[in-house]
Amino acid sequence: MFENVSEHLDEAVRLAERCPEKYQIPCFEALIRVLAQSESLPKQNGSGLTYAMDGNVETLPSTSNWSYDTAPSAIPQQPRHRGPVFLDQYQIPSPSISRVYHLDGDSYRIIVKDLREKTSSKKQVKLALLLGVGSLLTAGQPVFTKDSLIEACREYGAYDAPNFASHMKKQRDMFIAQGNEWSLTVPAQQRAAEAIKELTS
Repeated sequence: MFENVSEHLDEAVRLAERCPEKYQIPCFEALIRVLAQSESLPKQNGSGLTYAMDGNVETLPSTSNWSYDTAPSAIPQQPRHRGPVFLDQYQIPSPSISRVYHLDGDSYRIIVKDLREKTSSKKQVKLALLLGVGSLLTAGQPVFTKDSLIEACREYGAYDAPNFASHMKKQRDMFIAQGNEWSLTVPAQQRAAEAIKELTS
């Protein structure tokens, strides 16, 4: 059933990157839904929860150890499965994730000891990428708050208060500001995947 997943993801990424920057993530989501429907993949499970590409996402080798909380919540259920899609798309095995994150239901914590960066600005950017992926894996959206980034930077000795905002503004191709939150663009998600691989190599 998943023979064409990689092809679909590559096509969706290519098309989404043509969209204006602030619309790239919604474009990607819409394209995945359309491509999944064109393959006649099931859209609902027995409990009526909607999936992006689903039914058997959990049987993918790289995500076989994941479990999901399907209790009703304010968060739509469909995006939760973006985490496994992300891991499969960038071929990140679950043991690598467990070396970078401690995942506990809807929460996560970055646990990697060494960010392998020397400057505060590079550490801040890497932490922002990791926070976005952590949220993607647990809540289905690559979004993080300013407060969570400040807290993470303090933990890793990378909080540079006078230049904190400017570090993020310099990375406009990767982070889209949404009030007190930032979300990862498609290029940022790719860079985050590369960072996770580097940290676990």
